[in-house]
Amino acid sequence: MRISETNPWAVTLMCFLFLGALGVCVLGAVLATSVILDIVAPGQGPTPSQTLVVGTVVIALEILLGTAVGCLYGFMNNYTARFSGGLEVTLTDDLDDPTSAGPRDEAALDPQ
Repeated sequence: MRISETNPWAVTLMCFLFLGALGVCVLGAVLATSVILDIVAPGQGPTPSQTLVVGTVVIALEILLGTAVGCLYGFMNNYTARFSGGLEVTLTDDLDDPTSAGPRDEAALDPQ
Protein backbone atom coordinates (compact mmCIF):
# COMPACT_ATOMS: atom_id res chain seq x y z
CA MET A 1 0.00 0.00 0.00
CA ARG A 2 1.36 3.40 -0.90
CA ILE A 3 0.36 6.49 1.07
CA SER A 4 0.96 9.31 -1.36
CA GLU A 5 -1.32 12.04 -0.06
CA THR A 6 -2.77 13.29 3.20
CA ASN A 7 -5.83 15.41 3.74
CA PRO A 8 -4.52 18.71 5.19
CA TRP A 9 -7.88 19.50 6.77
CA ALA A 10 -7.89 16.17 8.64
CA VAL A 11 -4.30 16.72 9.81
CA THR A 12 -5.19 20.23 11.00
CA LEU A 13 -8.27 19.00 12.84
CA MET A 14 -6.39 16.17 14.56
CA CYS A 15 -3.60 18.57 15.61
CA PHE A 16 -6.17 20.98 17.03
CA LEU A 17 -7.96 18.24 18.99
CA PHE A 18 -4.75 16.68 20.28
CA LEU A 19 -3.23 20.01 21.33
CA GLY A 20 -6.52 21.09 22.90
CA ALA A 21 -6.66 17.94 25.02
CA LEU A 22 -3.00 18.32 25.94
CA GLY A 23 -3.61 21.95 26.88
CA VAL A 24 -6.50 21.04 29.17
CA CYS A 25 -4.33 18.42 30.93
CA VAL A 26 -1.42 20.84 31.34
CA LEU A 27 -3.69 23.63 32.55
CA GLY A 28 -5.23 21.31 35.14
CA ALA A 29 -1.81 20.22 36.38
CA VAL A 30 -0.51 23.81 36.59
CA LEU A 31 -3.65 24.97 38.37
CA ALA A 32 -3.47 22.08 40.86
CA THR A 33 0.18 22.89 41.53
CA SER A 34 -0.66 26.54 42.06
CA VAL A 35 -3.46 25.70 44.51
CA ILE A 36 -1.17 23.36 46.46
CA LEU A 37 1.56 26.01 46.61
CA ASP A 38 -0.99 28.58 47.75
CA ILE A 39 -2.07 26.25 50.57
CA VAL A 40 1.48 25.36 51.63
CA ALA A 41 2.97 28.88 51.39
CA PRO A 42 0.20 31.48 51.16
CA GLY A 43 1.16 34.78 49.59
CA GLN A 44 4.59 33.61 48.40
CA GLY A 45 3.78 32.99 44.74
CA PRO A 46 1.19 33.98 42.18
CA THR A 47 -2.44 33.38 43.05
CA PRO A 48 -4.32 30.56 41.33
CA SER A 49 -6.36 33.11 39.36
CA GLN A 50 -3.19 34.72 38.00
CA THR A 51 -1.83 31.28 37.14
CA LEU A 52 -5.07 30.43 35.34
CA VAL A 53 -4.95 33.60 33.21
CA VAL A 54 -1.29 33.19 32.23
CA GLY A 55 -1.72 29.46 31.62
CA THR A 56 -4.76 30.04 29.42
CA VAL A 57 -2.90 32.57 27.28
CA VAL A 58 0.14 30.31 26.90
CA ILE A 59 -1.98 27.27 26.04
CA ALA A 60 -4.06 29.26 23.53
CA LEU A 61 -0.83 30.28 21.77
CA GLU A 62 0.39 26.69 21.88
CA ILE A 63 -2.82 25.43 20.28
CA LEU A 64 -2.77 28.15 17.62
CA LEU A 65 0.89 27.70 16.65
CA GLY A 66 0.80 23.91 16.89
CA THR A 67 -2.27 23.70 14.67
CA ALA A 68 -0.61 25.99 12.12
CA VAL A 69 2.51 23.80 12.10
CA GLY A 70 0.35 20.68 11.69
CA CYS A 71 -1.46 22.24 8.73
CA LEU A 72 1.86 23.24 7.18
CA TYR A 73 3.09 19.68 7.66
CA GLY A 74 0.04 18.32 5.83
CA PHE A 75 0.69 20.54 2.82
CA MET A 76 4.45 19.91 2.82
CA ASN A 77 3.88 16.15 3.03
CA ASN A 78 1.67 16.29 -0.05
CA TYR A 79 4.23 18.45 -1.85
CA THR A 80 7.17 16.13 -1.13
CA ALA A 81 5.11 13.00 -1.87
CA ARG A 82 4.82 14.19 -5.48
CA PHE A 83 8.59 13.88 -5.85
CA SER A 84 9.30 10.82 -3.70
CA GLY A 85 6.19 8.80 -4.47
CA GLY A 86 4.95 8.77 -0.90
CA LEU A 87 5.31 6.26 1.90
CA GLU A 88 5.11 2.56 1.10
CA VAL A 89 3.63 0.31 3.78
CA THR A 90 3.39 -3.48 3.60
CA LEU A 91 0.48 -5.02 5.48
CA THR A 92 0.18 -8.72 6.23
CA ASP A 93 -1.94 -10.94 8.42
CA ASP A 94 0.44 -13.93 8.47
CA LEU A 95 1.81 -13.95 12.02
CA ASP A 96 2.09 -17.73 12.50
CA ASP A 97 5.72 -18.24 11.45
CA PRO A 98 7.67 -14.98 11.37
CA THR A 99 11.02 -15.33 9.66
CA SER A 100 14.08 -14.26 11.56
CA ALA A 101 16.52 -11.68 10.30
CA GLY A 102 19.53 -14.03 10.49
CA PRO A 103 20.26 -17.37 8.83
CA ARG A 104 18.54 -20.38 10.33
CA ASP A 105 20.57 -23.34 11.58
CA GLU A 106 18.34 -26.34 10.90
CA ALA A 107 20.61 -28.75 12.88
CA ALA A 108 20.19 -26.69 16.06
CA LEU A 109 16.41 -26.73 15.69
CA ASP A 110 16.16 -30.53 15.21
CA PRO A 111 15.49 -32.19 18.62
CA GLN A 112 16.94 -35.62 17.54
